[in-house]
Amino acid sequence: MNFRFLALVFLLPAGLCSADTPPPATEACVPDTLVSAEAFDRPESFAPKGQPSVTGWRGGIGEWRIVEGAAYAIQEGPSEKRPNGHEAVCEYVTDLGDLVLTGEFKLGASPQVGFVCRDTHNPNHHLGRVVVTPDAIWIQKMSGIAKETRREELVKIEVKTDPSTWHRVTVEVCGDLWRARIDDHVLEARHERFKDRKGRVGMVARGEGAQFRNLALWSAKAK
Repeated sequence: MNFRFLALVFLLPAGLCSADTPPPATEACVPDTLVSAEAFDRPESFAPKGQPSVTGWRGGIGEWRIVEGAAYAIQEGPSEKRPNGHEAVCEYVTDLGDLVLTGEFKLGASPQVGFVCRDTHNPNHHLGRVVVTPDAIWIQKMSGIAKETRREELVKIEVKTDPSTWHRVTVEVCGDLWRARIDDHVLEARHERFKDRKGRVGMVARGEGAQFRNLALWSAKAK
């Protein structure tokens, strides 16, 4: 009997872990421990707001709901605190070095989605992300938080992404390497910033209409 697997099943919240969540195929990292596997097909997919001690995906800024069996994102509107509004943010609170993130997304009417990491500062500073629009995909290094946020685009490809189709994403962050695969498109970028530990991992979306499902997060080690 595989007691390590049984322990993993009972440690993760109910409904999130099952035998049909195998490690993904990767190039740079070796996934070793499943941190979270969430279909986003029920309201309980999101951790309760106001209960930071509860493990799970946190629909933070903006509005997150379940629509047609997937997480549906609505950007936060303009306010006194944020005059320009803010993209919708959903993250898993953790403490990881190397990692692998997989999932599916649909742009819908959203002009831009991203798969992101923040570091372990308090508050967590932006670290990096892969960004997808209907016309391009890129990887950017980041630092800071709120008005102090800084970003540097490291690699970009011009490619069409159908907003009405579900797309598959695999992100590998291993040492200074960030590798992103969107369907058959692969991008790689290196930066010392990517070596920092990751305190939050998740997805973001501008506007309204982006959807996400079947997100799995793994701790990993370099091949």
